[in-house]
Amino acid sequence: MGDGRKIVIATFGSLGDLNPYVALAHALKRIGFRPVIAASAFYRDWIEGEGLDFAAVRPDVAELAERLGMDIGEIADRVARDGGGFMFRELIFPYLGQSFEDVAAASEDAAAIVAHSICFSAKLAAERLGLPLFDGVVSPLFLWSAYDPPLGARSPFLAQPRSALARAYNRALAIALMHLLAYRAAPIARLRRELSLPPRRGRDLLAGGPYAQGTIALVSPLLAPPQPDHPAGLYLAGHTFHDRFTDTAESLPAALLDFLDAGEPPIVATLGSFVARGQPEFYRAVGHAALRLRRRAVLLVAEEERDALAEGAAPQLFVAGHIRHSLIFPRAAAIVHHGGSGACGQALRAGRPQLVVPVFGDQSDNAARVARLGVGRVRPFERCSADRLAEELGALFADDRYARGASEAARRIRTEDGAAAAAAKIAEFVGCAAVSAKA
Repeated sequence: MGDGRKIVIATFGSLGDLNPYVALAHALKRIGFRPVIAASAFYRDWIEGEGLDFAAVRPDVAELAERLGMDIGEIADRVARDGGGFMFRELIFPYLGQSFEDVAAASEDAAAIVAHSICFSAKLAAERLGLPLFDGVVSPLFLWSAYDPPLGARSPFLAQPRSALARAYNRALAIALMHLLAYRAAPIARLRRELSLPPRRGRDLLAGGPYAQGTIALVSPLLAPPQPDHPAGLYLAGHTFHDRFTDTAESLPAALLDFLDAGEPPIVATLGSFVARGQPEFYRAVGHAALRLRRRAVLLVAEEERDALAEGAAPQLFVAGHIRHSLIFPRAAAIVHHGGSGACGQALRAGRPQLVVPVFGDQSDNAARVARLGVGRVRPFERCSADRLAEELGALFADDRYARGASEAARRIRTEDGAAAAAAKIAEFVGCAAVSAKA
């Protein structure tokens, strides 16, 4: 461990929720802080393998699976089908007290806490301990604005609110929805009372309220441009691109390299690290669509399903398990992905046209922002037959505006280093002896 002041970074979720904060931890460490990642014990080996300090925060993935009687694939499927309701009701709220205890213990002698948007227990721990709190955001969905509201086919907001009346409608609807969410978050209010913390309502209950020093958004302004009604405490740092997991290789596997070198750039398809499990029909549909377009494809599937999907696959298809997106996306002709914030950022940096097939959560909003940027198309996941995928991909290849837009977006996003910018902002607020010594 280093000699710098400790910053606890609490996060929850899939790799898309962890990698941005691993990038932030590395950036903080480079300028003299001692970051501690607080997350599920499932990620301990990975985080410690990154040379970072780690603190386990309940619930553990194994504990969740045992209590629910589901494996990780079934949990992912249930989250995808039921959305946030199941995640909050079954994965987060039952463990608020335990999570609070774990984060509070990890935060002894800390200088500040950075809490992922849905790490409510970490926000409570910061307030209870009197520590500076930064609300961390990795998705544009949480950067609410009446001018730039949540997007997507099912969004009740007006996507292009050109008039004051339209913006007033968006604002009123957002307040109503926030109060509804806060009502369903009664466990947070209950724990606040048990901790003798002052009551909060609406958005303040969920986001840290007036206690938080500010919101740090590890989000590209390409997808979420600054808006007139963004709060003064919001710092739009830019995207982060860390995408290493247990693999530390800096090059692609030899067999995949041979496949890539043997022909034209392929379509690359992925559903990320969480919802990829139990989706063989989707990957088969992508493969069939590629063949109909006389294209090759690389399918990034769940590791445990790779052999079954590879058996009997056409030679134009390569089935792989987890591959770092930063290594494979630049070799693609087009990228089909689920719309996770990490995948969106990597696809933008690769400069390749995208077909986004959102599954749940913030993915529909991300997908709509990708389409608005002019670098991709959107097809709802539940309507991803081989015919529909072939149609969408054909349109993506036929219109060179997507390729030109993707190249321009890549040029712009490659200048971003959200982790370094966010680390500097934290240092500016809490101070760092190592930084002062160098000044």
